[in-house]
Amino acid sequence: MSFEFPKKVKENNNKLFKKTSYDIRAYVGEPGDFFNEKAVLTPEAMETAGMLTAGMDFNTPNGIVSLKAGDTIVVGYDNGPTSKILAESFAKGASSQGVNVYDIGISSSGQVYQNQEQLSAHGHCQITRSHVEVTTNGAKFGIGTQGIHTYLLGQMNEVVADGTYSSRNTKSGTITDKAAEGKKVYFEKMKNIYKDYFSKRDNSMVAVNVFGGTGVQYVELFKDIFGENVTILGKDINVNAGDLLADPTRKEMLERVPGLQAALDKGLRVHSFDLDADRGSITEGKDALTLNGEGHYLGDNLAFILAGYKLMIAVPALKKKLEELHVAEEKIDEIVEIASIIYVDPRYTSSVKSYVEKELKGKTEFHRKGHSLWKETITANMKRMASLAGFSSIKEFVAKTGYRDIQIEASLHMFATDTMDGIPRDDAVENIFLLEKVLDEMNIKTLKPFFDKMPKRFITKEIRTTSVSNDAKDAITASILDNLRKTFEGRAGFSIVEFDGQIRVDWSTGFLMYGMSNTSPKLTFMAEGETVKERNMVLAYIMALHNEAKKQEKDDLPMDVSENPFYIKDESYEMNKPDEVDFNDERVKEFIKFIG
Repeated sequence: MSFEFPKKVKENNNKLFKKTSYDIRAYVGEPGDFFNEKAVLTPEAMETAGMLTAGMDFNTPNGIVSLKAGDTIVVGYDNGPTSKILAESFAKGASSQGVNVYDIGISSSGQVYQNQEQLSAHGHCQITRSHVEVTTNGAKFGIGTQGIHTYLLGQMNEVVADGTYSSRNTKSGTITDKAAEGKKVYFEKMKNIYKDYFSKRDNSMVAVNVFGGTGVQYVELFKDIFGENVTILGKDINVNAGDLLADPTRKEMLERVPGLQAALDKGLRVHSFDLDADRGSITEGKDALTLNGEGHYLGDNLAFILAGYKLMIAVPALKKKLEELHVAEEKIDEIVEIASIIYVDPRYTSSVKSYVEKELKGKTEFHRKGHSLWKETITANMKRMASLAGFSSIKEFVAKTGYRDIQIEASLHMFATDTMDGIPRDDAVENIFLLEKVLDEMNIKTLKPFFDKMPKRFITKEIRTTSVSNDAKDAITASILDNLRKTFEGRAGFSIVEFDGQIRVDWSTGFLMYGMSNTSPKLTFMAEGETVKERNMVLAYIMALHNEAKKQEKDDLPMDVSENPFYIKDESYEMNKPDEVDFNDERVKEFIKFIG
């Protein structure tokens, strides 16, 4: 029967179900006044999302993907103040379409993904704001291995806009508390894979910063696998107080974690989570948290290690195993070629690409950002390799070869294919065990000596600053991208790649990037050079373009120096008034000469 969507959901349709986004992320109100009149992501909106997830037929390049009455979906959530009620609302919407719900309670995104397989469910949903303010919340969800993102969110949008959804005339599904069982099977799996290995190893120099988020749920797991000597940090942090975000990328947040600096002073290697524990950084060294100190390692840093592991250890082992299984030589060559691809996030330092291609003699491909999109690519590769090897499924391919693919986004989503079903998951809890094991296999005792051998560049962080509105953000980005295309297309020595409303221009000694966030009204950019001088020239050029375009769109919001404190604190940039940089700046003129 035809369904009438709530008025407020229809009004906020374009803010909820965005075809440019890889999940749902929207405003939920203010502490003490959640789900107020201005709130976008409300219980009724999440109930709608649950109903559409359970009841729609989604068109994908590989055919229709859908849940049917009687299927089951796993629902988990972070420990934020609005997450439980939103999870309950999603469950209510899904069950209204005859789909059963397993409520696994407060859990990491990784456990949600794993429990889908472990509890024999057909879909999943994780309610989480991830690493943003308590005034925002979101949802990451999918059916089978297919994430609901971008064009599939667009299909939801169309149904809401057109009012064409027909609610199923079926008995409501059940909602079952599976919190204890979900955690039990997840813990047992992790212990079965890793406990024996780490029981024979000294883990006293490992520290885990759970950051007050869902990682708290796994403290006993870390102690069980690493032993009682493992250091646990951040258990008592209140990440809902509003003054601290569980963001493993930001030094200014890490330095406020009690005991973290003391752990670094002792020489410990600290693994840190975000709120839903699907992203993780590594920090090592006494000066790692200082403004220009080395030792805080993000996605492009870890990419050096993971690329080396893949190309020097994992792929050769796969090739040897395929030979033992008597797979045809030409098929092995094709499989090795696929397995050897190192996906490069456009936000990486250019030295990763250089290292893989020149030092490891490997192959790189730029990949658009978005955790669901990376997982789709890896899953497709695993299917192709399984087929070439003559196996009927990824699961059989993994069982016969033991192969695990590992890739990582700049944003710290690290994707490792599962040891049992071969499906890629960004599970930062498991990834701590995996990373420690990889470091052992690579014979990396401490990280600094390894990185001292890697090619060096001077790079900004991903600079993010709020625009006055989403419309202004779109217009500013379109203007700058058009300018950069006209400037660099066809220019010798420069290459361009575009992805999700962003553009990256590379040359032999650096790159520039400009674009926008798909989940918030923020503009983003980066600059890199072989020297500090070159980096500053590139950044000044981007700032001039940025400031000019903002002026044209009457966007008078200043650069957010609280999120980008290097402008003020790092004198090497010589740019403490970024909003005043224009085309008369000598560095901009010098960069224009540089590009010829």
